[in-house]
Amino acid sequence: MLIELANLEDGQGKFAQTYQPEELNLADERLRLNGPVAGSGKVRTSGNEVFVTGNIKTSIVLECDRCLQQVELPVNADFKLGYITGKQYESGHDAELSEDEMVVSIFDGETIDIDEVVKEQLLLAVPVRALCKAECKGICAECGADLNLGDCGCQTKEIDPRWAALKNFKSGK
Repeated sequence: MLIELANLEDGQGKFAQTYQPEELNLADERLRLNGPVAGSGKVRTSGNEVFVTGNIKTSIVLECDRCLQQVELPVNADFKLGYITGKQYESGHDAELSEDEMVVSIFDGETIDIDEVVKEQLLLAVPVRALCKAECKGICAECGADLNLGDCGCQTKEIDPRWAALKNFKSGK
């Protein structure tokens, strides 16, 4: 969905779009969409700048980082974005960016691609680590059994790898 800035009434507009999971290619094999993605928001122009605020809602499925079981996570993320043209960026910047300028994106000056905004915001909403539950025990390093289902029976003595070389060290008196 493209928003053409020339078609906005008084420099303002709204958008609402529902995407089916197969419509958005997130390019992240860690996750999959578990249902439709609802994106909505407002677009406002102010001089040469464009501001987009909105919200996305959906449900995603990830693998637990400890036991590899499927974890369903709801996503309800608000966002605020600013855009300037490439010419405006080049003319007003020397070497360093201020903190406010770090959140501004460059665009062609004519359209804002809401599909790309939704994909970007979905990827930003995914947690760095996903756990099925806080007390997840993970999988056995020896046999690969899910330790949340019970003890696998493997006899493992965990040796800190930093000290493993000392295991073969013998005292020379």
